[in-house]
Amino acid sequence: MLNLVLSRIYLTLLLLVAGIGLKAQNSQVKQAFGFPTKEIYDLRVDKHGFLWIASDMGVARYDGINYVHFSHPRQISLGCTNLLEDKYGRIWFNNFNGQIFYIDHENVTLVESYDYKSERNFPRMALFHDELLATSDKGIFVMNTNDLTARYIGNTYTSSLAVLKDKVLIRGDRVWYAYTEATGLKKIVYTGDEEIRSNVYWLTNNTYRDTAYLMVNPAGTVKKLLLQNDTVKQCGQTAFNSFINTVSVTPDNLWVNTNDGSYSLKDGEAIKGYNLSAIVNDLEGNKWLSSLYYGLLVQYKKDIANKTIIPGLDAGDLVISLKRYNDQLLLGTQKGFLALYDPATKNTSFKIKVSPAAGSINYIAAVDHDDYIVASSLSTYRVNIPAKKITELVNIKTAKQLCYDDKAIYIASTSGLFVIPREKSDKLNQQIQAMFGHVFQYNQADNFFYLRLRARAIAYSTGQDALFVTIKNILYKIDKNGMKPFLFENQQVYAASLSEVDQRLYIGTISNGMLVVDKNDIEHISVQNGLFSKSIFKIKPIDKNLWILGSGPLQIFNTQKRALVDNYEFPDRSASEVLDLDGMGGMVYMATSAGLDNFPLVKATAGKKLKNYLLYVKVNNQIWPDSGSHKLSYAENNVLFNIGIPAYLKARDIYIKYCLVTKTDTTWLTTEPGERTIHFSSLMPGTYTLKAVAVDPRMGVADRMISYKFTIEEPWWRGTAFKIALFLIFLLLVFYGYVTMLLKRLSLKKAFDTQQQLILAERQRISSEMHDDIGPGVFTIKLLADRAGKSENAGPEIDQIKNMVSDLSAKIREVIWSTHIGNDNLEILIYYTYAQINLLFEHSNIRLVDDLPDEIPDMKITVQSRRTIYLLVKEIVHNAIKHSGASTIELKMFTDEQSLHISVKDNGVGIKAGNSPSKGSGSGMGLGNIRSRVEKLNGELSIENKGGAHISIKIPLKTLQVVEFDKKLSKWQLLITKILKIPSE
Repeated sequence: MLNLVLSRIYLTLLLLVAGIGLKAQNSQVKQAFGFPTKEIYDLRVDKHGFLWIASDMGVARYDGINYVHFSHPRQISLGCTNLLEDKYGRIWFNNFNGQIFYIDHENVTLVESYDYKSERNFPRMALFHDELLATSDKGIFVMNTNDLTARYIGNTYTSSLAVLKDKVLIRGDRVWYAYTEATGLKKIVYTGDEEIRSNVYWLTNNTYRDTAYLMVNPAGTVKKLLLQNDTVKQCGQTAFNSFINTVSVTPDNLWVNTNDGSYSLKDGEAIKGYNLSAIVNDLEGNKWLSSLYYGLLVQYKKDIANKTIIPGLDAGDLVISLKRYNDQLLLGTQKGFLALYDPATKNTSFKIKVSPAAGSINYIAAVDHDDYIVASSLSTYRVNIPAKKITELVNIKTAKQLCYDDKAIYIASTSGLFVIPREKSDKLNQQIQAMFGHVFQYNQADNFFYLRLRARAIAYSTGQDALFVTIKNILYKIDKNGMKPFLFENQQVYAASLSEVDQRLYIGTISNGMLVVDKNDIEHISVQNGLFSKSIFKIKPIDKNLWILGSGPLQIFNTQKRALVDNYEFPDRSASEVLDLDGMGGMVYMATSAGLDNFPLVKATAGKKLKNYLLYVKVNNQIWPDSGSHKLSYAENNVLFNIGIPAYLKARDIYIKYCLVTKTDTTWLTTEPGERTIHFSSLMPGTYTLKAVAVDPRMGVADRMISYKFTIEEPWWRGTAFKIALFLIFLLLVFYGYVTMLLKRLSLKKAFDTQQQLILAERQRISSEMHDDIGPGVFTIKLLADRAGKSENAGPEIDQIKNMVSDLSAKIREVIWSTHIGNDNLEILIYYTYAQINLLFEHSNIRLVDDLPDEIPDMKITVQSRRTIYLLVKEIVHNAIKHSGASTIELKMFTDEQSLHISVKDNGVGIKAGNSPSKGSGSGMGLGNIRSRVEKLNGELSIENKGGAHISIKIPLKTLQVVEFDKKLSKWQLLITKILKIPSE
């Protein structure tokens, strides 16, 4: 019970005891901005370099830019401590209510096997080989970090533990144990000062060179312990006379953190006034401190830049421009002073006020060895350094940039563009006018050329034989052909700075990176080439290198290699704006808003490489589980990648170069400096590979390329299975429609067959009645007429009656023949027609020549076509007998595979042209009837006069044929009727 009370006292003191303010003696310690709480209990830097923070708001990870907070839905308190990292990359911690958790792949897991509800205190934890050990009222809780199985060892109370090289030292209630995987929990002997009941004794879980440390509170003492065989020996102690929070072990130091200061046991260094709970070093060499009152603090690695103090400069004055002069620096200040500073002696040769009303000196440029142009915010001056002579150029208000050659000085200013000849010469003036297409006006009194347009930047390109100048930020080219806008990719160029080095023109644009103009081409240097800034404010040539000042970090462009250089160590720019710079003797001097800095131009430390990691992937704003499968549905097309880059000193200078590789696109892009997420929205189905790598302006690219391949699948309605299903449904619909049509046709067949049977029955009845009833009656009348005609009193009417009865009898026989269903055959039709035609010639002097065909197909024909053909042939022959005056008539009927052919020839007078049926009309009813009957049979009629009339008729057999309904069905239709067992009759 006493231990419980003392532990509660310790916790209360740990949380409440704090200093009042940040102390001046530790000015290097800075507040780490952005962390949301001022009460932090533990820190850890993991193997990747990320900083983990345990505070009263839970656990968070920091990468120099972003804080990511972690929690569990069943976490009953947020205050956490005991941050540990196992070899699998899991981060372990516990809260003050005794729950144990671990973080793995962005997920927080509660260790269910640790029974925190039955514990009196929160556990002290440590990692030993492949095991997590935690103190408990039940002994020691042991969890295998490989398979996450857990067990309790022993049945005695344990309070704290310390990991040694090959054993774990464990303290209980004034009892000591040693633990190994092989021996388990083993009781050992303690030799040291006798414990005092009023104090609380806690082992620190981390050790220094196999020395364990025992904190004693409220006595404020730290005891050093060594484990030798089965004995714990006290080998020393240090009294701090203050409550001890923790002991922090760093790779090169050992800190005891008390509520009034932190003290190094190695070198005596002290950090006072922060009430620290932990001290860790990150992989860059920065020191992170957690305070119970001030929150997260940092002591950055010493910056390479040093402040340059200019003797004689007013305390409130600021250097804002500089230019190298011999081995000295010519400095222009905010208050309008011009000073000459010698870095070797650190003395100022002179300091003069350019003009009482000069304003700040914003620009300095040399026009020859000793003469310089100095531009203030109001005027422009020419200064001779040895003579300290200052001459105001009254026509030029504020020079922005200048360049020169052996002929003239070219100045861009707020009052216009000026060309000042080196000497007064009519010949030189004519040359200048010809060089620039006579676009300048000439001031004879002061011997200069001018163009009254506000100019910002200027450069003379010897490679182009032209003057380049920006007017209202639009870049113009002035040469012998006059003045015209300079175009790149058919677009105007908006430029802020110009410079010419080795006959190449360098253009710093407002929003499109840098252009390099050579004699024959234009090269575009952009973020694709590693440029950090889209907007270039100033290009400063120093020793064949171009220093680029833009919206991003400082960069160097090597003009000889024509490439950006990214492996130099640059100072931190996070808190100041760079106004101007120049170099001399391997040192770079940089005028900033915080003062004049100097730093050596050296390459970054070899061996240190930037690290980058893919922390997690969000799909549709949900973290995608790392299950090994990277297949997304078509609706999961918003993908965000979070890249972790553990870098702290200049984290906001680092950017990410990335490419989303597809079959057709391999374009590389860059994020803004400091950005850590890459987001793609509304991606189309397909296979993608994200390639990303972090880039640091000083350290270059990261040591490994991040690669993540994923696939967005086609929507289900565009998948193969759906297409097959849709095709099958379409086939079923077609089949259903086809079967429905077939059923309708079969239904029609039944109706048709029924109708045909009725028609055939009626034809048979009519034929039978005419044959059986009408025929005998007419024959009887004929016999009576014959008998009456033989009597003596017979008149001429009797002969007429007899003839009429004979004609009627013949017609009745024709009707009986045509209606009799047994005669519906092509062969019978042809034979019957020949027989009836022969009867026509019984009383004629004309000879009939008929030619019966050898083969006649066995074909059932319709009654209509049978009667039509018979009447057609009869009428043609009758007309020939009656009108042709021929002695011979030839009749021929035959068939081929497709048609029935009828030919009637005579050797008579022929047929007059006006009676030709082919002309659409005829003077005789006979030819009209012939034509009408041929058309009904879909036939062809031909009449020729060649020694008589020759009538040819061609009738398709399919027109004559009786088609049975089953024959109208295809093989497939018949097969379907059989499969579906549909009756066809």
